[in-house]
Amino acid sequence: MKRHVLVFVLLAGLLAAQDMVVRVYAQDRSDLKSISFKSDLDIASAKPGEYYDLVVDRDGLDRIIGSGLAYEVLVLDLALERDAVRAEYMSYEQLEDSLRQLVLDYPSICAFDSLPIPTYQGNWIYGIKISDNPLIEEDDEPGFLIDGTHHAREWACVPVTVFFADSILRAYNVDPGITEIINTTEIYIFPVINVDGYLYDYDPLGGYSWRKNREPFGGSIGTDPNRNYPGCSPDIEGDWGAVDQDQASHRPSDVLFCGAYANSGDETRALTYYVKEHTINAYMSYHSHGQVIMWPWGWTNAPMPDNTMHTQVGTYMASQVLALYGGTYDSGPIYSAVYPVSGGSVDWFYSWSHWVGGRSMLSYTTELGTTFYQPVSNLDQIVHQNFKALKYLASVCDSIVLLLEGKVPPAQIHALGIVGM
Repeated sequence: MKRHVLVFVLLAGLLAAQDMVVRVYAQDRSDLKSISFKSDLDIASAKPGEYYDLVVDRDGLDRIIGSGLAYEVLVLDLALERDAVRAEYMSYEQLEDSLRQLVLDYPSICAFDSLPIPTYQGNWIYGIKISDNPLIEEDDEPGFLIDGTHHAREWACVPVTVFFADSILRAYNVDPGITEIINTTEIYIFPVINVDGYLYDYDPLGGYSWRKNREPFGGSIGTDPNRNYPGCSPDIEGDWGAVDQDQASHRPSDVLFCGAYANSGDETRALTYYVKEHTINAYMSYHSHGQVIMWPWGWTNAPMPDNTMHTQVGTYMASQVLALYGGTYDSGPIYSAVYPVSGGSVDWFYSWSHWVGGRSMLSYTTELGTTFYQPVSNLDQIVHQNFKALKYLASVCDSIVLLLEGKVPPAQIHALGIVGM
């Protein structure tokens, strides 16, 4: 075999075994049907009307080439990208140590916390509470919950959430605005929701570019936690498992698998249990990537009940966050800002609070940065810029309570003996 033929064969073998990120230039998600008719495409980020960034292997790249759509390879090897930055990101053990250290350093305003049940693999989802009375649930104060890493490979969520916690704790009794926030708001921070997935993706001997949790079902491993939440709106199309626009998948092998049933994942069940036991009025969930701040709905382009305030606050936050390489973050409802989603945490937080919990609520998600394994040189800007959005959302928690109302369905009286028939 000639040398150049051997090199080609070796290169083809390497490409076949690796995942890459490819930007496909398409006006609408329906254009991606020319790549795959199934809801099995792994969309890393999107800008509707312009492009969709897809995670694919060599076979997927061949399908993109065959579709005739314009494309470019953004990341040739996700495994190499991950390995290049791993040492600069915290392991889950290091994250736990960091959270415990914050509690030791600021015991009067910071308490260690966890969600109420462990994950499938027996790991606890750790976090902290920041408040002027962190060991007491003060019902007269609004609550603000921040989480990250529903998807295992989205590592930048961890430094953004930890930086916010560390910064406001350091600024207490130094910065009047932050002092007022901590004195009047209960802040809950959980940097990694998908602990099992994060442990697997972080492990050099584990997987890479892993999105789902690690619970087996139907011959495959993993449910996408951000497709596993139940729906609480009056419209059944907003419930768990909607797939009419590739919002999720019921095939266990797909990256968008929504689970065996709503809240089948221990991560989602744990977070919903926690929310129902606490008064939460603002929510921010961190993902990566795409540089966009979004709000409900994910499952429809119809406006949600508190759309005006969501839009005002979300648009302002996005305008304050400088994006990498120029401009500011984009903003909009999830459905139109990226693509349709069902079973997401942001929709559940708002719909349960509004229609079941009777609580006022603003619910957001932020897609951070430009890649899953963000180069460490970019993190300083990402954490500082997104701090501004979190501080602003924390500062308006009182206004959320004053200006918005939850809607609890009225009680219904049934004739004795007919309920359940």
